[in-house]
Amino acid sequence: MDVVSVIIPTLNEREGIEEVIEDLPEKELLERGYDLEVLVVDGGSSDGTVEISQSLGIEVIHSNGGKAEGVKDGLKNVEGELVFLIDGDGTYPAEKICPMVKELEDGSSMVLGSRFEGEIYDGAMSIKNKIGNKILTWLANSLYGTEVSDLCTGLRGFKHDGLDPEKIPSKGFEIEAGLHCVFSQRVISEIPIEYKERKGESKLVTFDGFKIAFRLIREKFS
Repeated sequence: MDVVSVIIPTLNEREGIEEVIEDLPEKELLERGYDLEVLVVDGGSSDGTVEISQSLGIEVIHSNGGKAEGVKDGLKNVEGELVFLIDGDGTYPAEKICPMVKELEDGSSMVLGSRFEGEIYDGAMSIKNKIGNKILTWLANSLYGTEVSDLCTGLRGFKHDGLDPEKIPSKGFEIEAGLHCVFSQRVISEIPIEYKERKGESKLVTFDGFKIAFRLIREKFS
């Protein structure tokens, strides 16, 4: 049976990780002919995230780097040809993985869960972050000739297709930009999703937006 692999990068996500894992559509994927593989890639949590994940029967991979290095560590261990990334803070609807699988089955190489095409709940995203996301998405589309609406979404799936994790150009929170660089010449689709207020403290800082922009520009012209 084919496998859908879900990578959940975490750092102190005790308040959201159980909900994310329990909402994964294992039954629906099985009905579509897929086994579900779940990997939590943890960057050094000290709040019980690892213990909660393990108590739910989930394999935990310990990573010493940032989010990008964690995702790369996860990619080195997945079994599935279809790979999904979802944040562990409870903001993204894990059940949307099923319609995203269909997008990949129908020919997309990468599919994004778009918050801006769906619904952003009150309090889930600040005005500053909305503006920053829009600017970064515009920059990515302008540089790479793409037409996505949500570059920085934390819910996406893609075909592994022999992808070398070390060739994804990113080191931290710019993992989404790095994946955009890799997949920009392939078919990228989107589905609308709901984006809820996060559980726990955000790890993003303003400087991360500048690092994402720099990554997009650097990879385009390097």
